[in-house]
Amino acid sequence: MGHLTHESIDLAEWHQVAVDVQDGAAVEFLGIVRGEEDGRPIAHLDYEAYEPMAERLIARLVHDAKQRWDLHTVYVRHRLGRVNVGELAVAIGVHAPHREQAFDACRFLIDAIKQDAPIWKTSVDDV
Repeated sequence: MGHLTHESIDLAEWHQVAVDVQDGAAVEFLGIVRGEEDGRPIAHLDYEAYEPMAERLIARLVHDAKQRWDLHTVYVRHRLGRVNVGELAVAIGVHAPHREQAFDACRFLIDAIKQDAPIWKTSVDDV
């Protein structure tokens, strides 16, 4: 399964992933569309991506995170298309032996994806 999706993000998929017996931490980051962008109310965001490049980059970032920290499981999903206010735009989950590793890896992934992935958002203020 890819990291990009045009469907709603199903957190049950992430929550059903078995935890390794060595894991002592599970951290998740959920990016939710808020009701304003740049100080003005919005109805939704539209996400576009150069999908092949974005998938490759996210896969590389997941690989890099697993090399840098002792991670057993990494889950990344990013929505494309219309995402309404209150819906998930991105979900990142990490299982690791220790909380510091899990928090650091989760922060690394969201920061790197936001900075480097060819994913763009457009706000729609037709509220």
